[in-house]
Amino acid sequence: MKSFALLAGGLGAALLLILSPVLHAVVVGANLVVHLLVLGARFIAARLPVRPPPQRALPEGDEPFISVHVPAHNEPPELLIQTLDSLARLDWPRFEVLMMDNNTADEALWRPVEAHCRRLGPRFRFLHAEGLKGFKAGAMNHFRRHMDPRAEFIFVVDADYVVAPQALRRALAYVTDDAVALVQFPQNYRNAGAGNQGVALDYQHFFAGYMAAANRLGCVPSTGTLSLIRTAALRAVGGFNTQVVTEDAELGLQLNLAGWRTVYAPENVGEGLMPHDLADLKQQRWRWAFGNAQILKANWRRIFLGGELNWRQKLGCLAHLTAWFNFNLIPMASLLLLAGLAAAGAMQPGHVYLVPLAGFTLITCYLLRFGILYHSLRPEGCSLREIGRAFAAHSGLGWIFSTSWVKCLWNHRAPFVRTNKFLGRVPGALQAMIVELGLGVAMLGAAAVFLATGFVVGPVAALLYGLARLSILGVARQMRWTHAATQRLAAAGTSMTEPVPALSPEPAAAA
Repeated sequence: MKSFALLAGGLGAALLLILSPVLHAVVVGANLVVHLLVLGARFIAARLPVRPPPQRALPEGDEPFISVHVPAHNEPPELLIQTLDSLARLDWPRFEVLMMDNNTADEALWRPVEAHCRRLGPRFRFLHAEGLKGFKAGAMNHFRRHMDPRAEFIFVVDADYVVAPQALRRALAYVTDDAVALVQFPQNYRNAGAGNQGVALDYQHFFAGYMAAANRLGCVPSTGTLSLIRTAALRAVGGFNTQVVTEDAELGLQLNLAGWRTVYAPENVGEGLMPHDLADLKQQRWRWAFGNAQILKANWRRIFLGGELNWRQKLGCLAHLTAWFNFNLIPMASLLLLAGLAAAGAMQPGHVYLVPLAGFTLITCYLLRFGILYHSLRPEGCSLREIGRAFAAHSGLGWIFSTSWVKCLWNHRAPFVRTNKFLGRVPGALQAMIVELGLGVAMLGAAAVFLATGFVVGPVAALLYGLARLSILGVARQMRWTHAATQRLAAAGTSMTEPVPALSPEPAAAA
């Protein structure tokens, strides 16, 4: 019934736009204005010079107690055991590790992890909770009831991450004063390589561009793992919000609204696993984009109209909270509708001007998006060819980025979808990309129609959009490589628990 209602609504909207070219122009024009505003802010943020955050030398004999939290739900036990083994090697005198399994019904998955925690000694405690609500945010709030009361900081580690021994020491080097509430490290992946470089660089550009800019603008969000959080600050903002699916980014915003400082530390102190297949990758990106849309929908007045953030922080929040958005759904639908009218010889005079208007939105989207990737990844030493691969991967996932925020406007509630960590046979990718392939072919057809009917901008825009949708084929190929790489890591066993190399040295003195 809901699908029928949505279809009927879509057909009704299309009929209204056919009958009223003026209303059609208003909708497409408003989308263009928002698109240029948001992508312009992101482009400016990506071009900001990187400013390394200050560090300090750690005093001897005054080490704060840290509670390391590892939330898990329905995870392979061998994966969790590797994470716990890496945490057992942490080079810090005062810490505990709380490993909590959240709502996993199969005891065969969490009992071996519970036994391994006992083997690792009294620093490690295993918790199991049934009926816990709030998804990961609920689990993170539950941790606080069981952690050592001496803990001044919490260090969050996802279930698939191998952490370097010096991770806590490096995190505390960035806590230069009592106003620092969050230190966030980048997410790196040990199943990344030459065969999935485009997807891996698409992940990397968020940290190299948006997080580095957020550091300069004073609004660094948490990204959910490898996060050092001041306990007092977390308590002051009421803990994690269970009403959004990106509770980590929401925490960073609430800390900034409350006047706390947040810091991005551009060092590699841990490596996790990228999703194994295309369906899981799309679910992960959907969650990121949809969750950030939830945050914007709930907090836009405080962010943009309130006095709690300065203009730099407002710009930074707009940039990183929309990092996984694009605004191509409306111009894409417009071009398909107009191509159908042109093919039928039913275009009204006012419709003629809508083709370049919608086309301009799509063309500027891809130009600005490539510019953002270029200015994010070029300083990291990436070649133009590598940046092009990242652009193709990001474009291939564009349907997710187009529809997620629209879905949130329609209904801001959605279930938390976890990323599968179990390895099995490679699932078929065709079902996961059938929409993108259909849209790609349809847009190539629209390009042919516009070319045959004498348009100039329309064919270029439709061709670009069609090729962008078809680039999902390249993403699917990279995800097959990712699956094979993860299988090789699992077979090697101990290679997944080696310390992470190439870490930055300790600071010699306070900055």
